[in-house]
Amino acid sequence: MNKNTITGYTGLYGIVANPIKHSFSPMMHNTAFQVLGIDDVYLAFEVGEGQLSDYITSVKTLNIKGFNISMPYKIKIMKYLDELTQEAQLCQAVNTVKNENGKLIGHISDGEGFVMACLNKGWHVQGQKIVILGAGGAACAILVALAKAGAKEIIVYNRSDKPFIRSLAQQLNCSIVLKALDHHEELKKDLSDTYLLIQTTNVGMSPHTDQCLIDKSYLSSQLKVADIIYNPLETKILSMAKEKGLEYMNGEGMILYQGAVSFEFWTGQKMPIPEVKKALGME
Repeated sequence: MNKNTITGYTGLYGIVANPIKHSFSPMMHNTAFQVLGIDDVYLAFEVGEGQLSDYITSVKTLNIKGFNISMPYKIKIMKYLDELTQEAQLCQAVNTVKNENGKLIGHISDGEGFVMACLNKGWHVQGQKIVILGAGGAACAILVALAKAGAKEIIVYNRSDKPFIRSLAQQLNCSIVLKALDHHEELKKDLSDTYLLIQTTNVGMSPHTDQCLIDKSYLSSQLKVADIIYNPLETKILSMAKEKGLEYMNGEGMILYQGAVSFEFWTGQKMPIPEVKKALGME
C-alpha cells in the first residue's frame, strides 16, 4: 500500500464539468504530482447548471490553486475571470484557470496540446497548408495554435457560416479561409496538396462509428490525417488513412498534451509524460 502523503499543507486542483466522472484528468495530474513530489491533489467537481458562481466562490474561499473546465462551461466561465491569455481571448473559450492570490487567469490548452501531439509524431506544421473539418470550439483552439506555430495556410470546412473564424484571419499572421463542407470537389482539390487534414467534428464518434465526412478518394498520398476523437481509437477516417498507408493519429495525444500545457501553466514544471502515459494506459 502506498504511503499517505496528504497533509494540512496539501494544495488542491480540480476539473469542473457536468458530467465529469469519466475524465482522464485526475489520473493524469495526480500521477504528475506524485512523480515530481509536488504536494498537491487534483479532484473532479461535478457542478450543475446554475452552480458555477457558487463554485467560483469556493475556489477563492478554499484557495483552489487551479482547475480545468470542460463542457458545458468553457464559455460561461469567462465572465468570472479577471484576466485571459491571448489564446483564450482569440478563442473566446477557456479550459484552464490559474488562481494567483485570488486573481483568476483563464487559458485554453487544447490547441497547443494538439500541436505538441503533432510534434511528438514528427509532424512539423510550420509553413504548411492545413485543412480543418468543423469550426467548433476545439477547431478554433487548434486553428489559433497552428497559426501561432507558423502554419502558412489554414482552410476550414464547415456546414454553416462562422463569421468568428473569418475574424480570426484579421488577428493572426496566417491565411485563414472558411469554405462550405458541401463543396465536395473543392475540398478534394484542396486536399490534393495539403500537408495535414484535421477532423474536429463528432462525426465518427461512438456509437456512430460508421460515419465519415469524406470519401477515401479524397485522401492523397502525401496527406497526414488527425481525428481529435478518441472513442473509438480508430474512426472511419483514420481507418481509411491506414488503408492508404498514410500517417495518422487519434485524439489521445491531444488529451495528454493539453493536460501537460495546463500542468505547466499552473506549476511552471513540465509534466512527466512517460509516467502519465503509462498511468493512462496509452503505451
